[in-house]
Amino acid sequence: MEHTGTDTPSGGTALGVKTLAGDTGLCAFAVAGFGMFSIVEPEPRLVSRTLLSLVAPALLLGFGLGMLVLAAGLWSGLYWAWSWTILLYTGSTFGGLAAGITAGDLSALGSAAVSGLIAAYLYRHRNEFKTTTR
Repeated sequence: MEHTGTDTPSGGTALGVKTLAGDTGLCAFAVAGFGMFSIVEPEPRLVSRTLLSLVAPALLLGFGLGMLVLAAGLWSGLYWAWSWTILLYTGSTFGGLAAGITAGDLSALGSAAVSGLIAAYLYRHRNEFKTTTR
């Protein structure tokens, strides 16, 4: 049996992919927690709880929960999670490049480089993601 560098011996997802999924999950938990905290304990200046003051925290909560689902899918090696992650990191790469070049912002260029490396790493491990559930 031929063994390529991107296949894991056990047929599961690679340790690097699981580490990336775990890091994504931790960040997602923080984002969702911040959104939830902002809804429950609004800033004193926004005590009136108008609809507009709840939009940003609700978006944070929704984005964080979506990232948690994506991280769980990556951890499990599901193809849809791989597809969405590749799409998001590729978009982040081009967005960071555009922002970094137009504004001369080195942090945006650094973020673009990291996003590009993550997308390339995941693309290299594309054979580990199954189209069916496990």
